[in-house]
Amino acid sequence: MLDSRYLYLHEALGLGPMWLSQSARLHVTAIDASTNTDQNNEIANHKLPSEITAAAVYPTLITANNLQENINTNLSDRNNRLNALHSILKKNKKTDNTTLKSVSTPESMAANNSTNSSITTPELVLQFDEIPTSIATCTRCSLHQERCAPIVGHGDKSARLLVITPNPAPADDSSQQLFSGETGKLLNNMLAAINIGANEVFYTSQVKCAPNISLRITPEQIQACMPALQAQIKHIQPKAILLLGQVFNQLEEQNCLGNYLLNIPYVIAPHPARLLHQSHLKASAWSALKTLHNYLQ
Repeated sequence: MLDSRYLYLHEALGLGPMWLSQSARLHVTAIDASTNTDQNNEIANHKLPSEITAAAVYPTLITANNLQENINTNLSDRNNRLNALHSILKKNKKTDNTTLKSVSTPESMAANNSTNSSITTPELVLQFDEIPTSIATCTRCSLHQERCAPIVGHGDKSARLLVITPNPAPADDSSQQLFSGETGKLLNNMLAAINIGANEVFYTSQVKCAPNISLRITPEQIQACMPALQAQIKHIQPKAILLLGQVFNQLEEQNCLGNYLLNIPYVIAPHPARLLHQSHLKASAWSALKTLHNYLQ
């Protein structure tokens, strides 16, 4: 049962009608004669004395109101952030449909291979030493809007092994180092298993910017970043290339990886980040590593 004064307090505080079921019963308690007579008369007439504040009479409601205001503020902040992300993604989609129409995709590369033995030549030609300056201000695809900063790659510039990942991970973007954290440790252990030290490797990626919002890379983004990757391959001239990730299997099915990698021997292995969660792929990774070892002899 509810004391009738709760109803009066609820409505006096501007909270609207009390939510009650039709079967609810009200228990009206007698007014304590020891309390102030004027206050009791005002409560009986559905009024609150002006000198009694809501916080003093029913502080839990004030706390609830403040809590609701905080919740509303947090929801408003969250909605603002979501709206900002949607705006970026919408702008990215518009960019893909306008400024990138002339960029070739892996599908168009495969079509060109059927009539011509070479892939489409990127419209931008870079030299190895030009890459850091070029990608620092690059806006050739939408990923420049998502990154912290582009990542060129690192390692021995005359390495006998080139390791290529599809893109920097968000954690790599934060640390500005490819294969950061546990992923990098596992990769180093994988290469050590075939007697390849970190000082014999150059690590790079298909695209140089992390997709922090979209989390995926598109064929247009790959093609936009191809001049930088091909400049690295031409300069390093590794004996073999290790490709990490399923996306390279798709490119291999389109018969465009050979020219894309300048006909350097390559193997495709599961990405270390995936191996950390799917240990059943280790057998496939080990098979690829043994083939890679043969290429490097």
